[in-house]
This record gives sequence, structure tokens and C-alpha cells, in this order.
Amino acid sequence: MGRKPVIGISCSFDYDKNFSFLKAGYYKAIIQAGGLPVVIPAMEQLEVVDELLPRFDGILLPGGPDLDARLYGETNLAFNGDISPVRDAMEMHLARKAAELGKPILGICRGAQLINVAFGGTLYQDISSQCKGEPIEKHSQDAPSWYPIHNIYLEEGSGCRSWFSANPARVNSFHHQAVKVVAPGFRIAAKTADGIVEAIESSDDRYIVGVQWHPETMWEQNPELLAMFVDFVAHCRQGE
Repeated sequence: MGRKPVIGISCSFDYDKNFSFLKAGYYKAIIQAGGLPVVIPAMEQLEVVDELLPRFDGILLPGGPDLDARLYGETNLAFNGDISPVRDAMEMHLARKAAELGKPILGICRGAQLINVAFGGTLYQDISSQCKGEPIEKHSQDAPSWYPIHNIYLEEGSGCRSWFSANPARVNSFHHQAVKVVAPGFRIAAKTADGIVEAIESSDDRYIVGVQWHPETMWEQNPELLAMFVDFVAHCRQGE
């Protein structure tokens, strides 16, 4: 099989305590899928990111706080939550540079939203406040994190469809923001019944995928949810 692919995983930053951190589910899933996880601390030195990138075979952008709405040309409204400016700047740079180098990119929750914004898309700052019409499903659950709270409807022929044995599939949900206008060069890969975008993927031959659910908290209880990480690591291996 050759060497295991090295996956760079960006992380959150606590401004009060002055440290970077990452929930264990992300790197455990990468290990289980056959990759070698390396944590990328939140940093302002983007030249260091440029030096690190060639050493990675793929990039994982995990969940976290809301994006600064200015990044997609809007004013931050009252319901936009915590913002991490250092992480925003680093991950925007990381996503664009990784794409330029042809590195596979996987985004989870915030990571999916960041991918969409980095390549020219926009977000709903708050689903409940800004999406009108049909009743909105519960997108930020009060059930255990491993519990699948709603259905997602997968586009046939999408990469995401191959991860699941059934369509619709069941996933968890912990987000109040979501993709609004899909970035140029991307397409919708999954939605919920209320029309909220649950996954996007590159519409060309690049492996750039973003999902709204949190498979890193589900795969140990629901093994099928590991398939996404296995697929991602396999594409990182192909790029060696």
C-alpha cells in the first residue's frame, strides 16, 4: 500500500486561554481510515502555512465558530455568533492554496461553509431567521452527538452518494448557518427535506467536498459514517 497519506487538520483557537485545540473524533477517524493526522495550529503566519502545505497529502477543515460575514460581502447580523479572525484568515488561505496544489480537501460543518465562501459562495447567517416558507427542520439537535436526527437526500452520481447504503441517509446536525449561494465550480451533493444544503462538492475533477453533518462524532456508533473518511484518505493516497 505504500506510505500512509499525511492529513493536515486545522484547529480552533481559544483567545482567552491562548491555545489551539481539536476534538479527538477528527484525528481518530483519520487514523481509522488509514491516514496520518497532523494538527495545524491556528496562526497568523501564512508563510508558514505555505511551507507546510507541500508536506500534506490532503487537508481536513473541521467544525467550529461562525465565519465573519464580511468574507462573503455581508454585514454581521445580530444572530451571527462567535468569530475567529485568525482561524478565518488561515483557513481561507489554506483552502485556496491547497486547491491550487491539487490537494484533496474535506470540510465538515464550518469547514463546508468555509470552502463555499473561500471559492466565492455565500451563507445563511442563521437558518431559522433567514429561511422562510416551508417549516425548517431541527438543524441544531439536543440529542446525543452520535444520534442521527434527520434525513439527507443525496444527489445520484455525487461522491457523497457512494458513502451511504440508503438514500435518504440519516445524519446528525449541529449548525445554525448553511450554504446559501453555492460557489462557482461547485454543485449541491445533498439537501434536507426543507431545502437546506447538506453537502457540496467540486464540479470538476478536484476532490473538494464539504458536509454539514458531523461524522467524526457518529462513526464509532454508526460505522457507515466512517466511509467518508475512508474515501477522503483514499483520494489523498492517490495523489502521492
